[in-house]
Amino acid sequence: MTGLVRTLLIGAALATSFAPSAQALECHSSSIAASSRLYISKSFGAFPGSWAAWRKKVKAEIGDGWQAWRRAREPRIECDRVVDDVGKKRWQCTRTAIPCRLGSTDSQPPGGPIALCDQYPVITRKLARGDSGDQVRMLQCLLKVHGIKTDIDGNFGYDTRAAVREFQRRNDLEMDGVVGDKTAEKLSG
Repeated sequence: MTGLVRTLLIGAALATSFAPSAQALECHSSSIAASSRLYISKSFGAFPGSWAAWRKKVKAEIGDGWQAWRRAREPRIECDRVVDDVGKKRWQCTRTAIPCRLGSTDSQPPGGPIALCDQYPVITRKLARGDSGDQVRMLQCLLKVHGIKTDIDGNFGYDTRAAVREFQRRNDLEMDGVVGDKTAEKLSG
């Protein structure tokens, strides 16, 4: 056995031994549906709004730990144009899924890491360098949830722009460092 092959085999064995073990999912018996409010924008209002509405409804009906959309089974998102009270067309999205949570060996806090983002409002507008406030905090929190290192300070500076670009690179999006429609949908999807 050559030294290179031996090194590769040892490296693979070490990587496997330190890899996190898969957690069993416990799923609720039925699906839960929740709709966003009516918004002018699908990407910046209705789509992330349905995510927040679904999480809120799941928490109210089942409790903490079940509201991670990424763990849900049979997820569906339907967005439609709806006529509001004054006759204008607006977007509304409805999310339907079976809520699931990790088994009792999970070391995550109740609700998983994404529960930390509950304190911030959903992203409802385009975000770019120079912006600040709670929607930027939500952006930074969602970037952390997706495994991208960033501070949650509410300021869209060079570091946040670099984090957005990294997220866009990982998700095959245009790497412009701006949170537009497609980036917002991927972040909250």
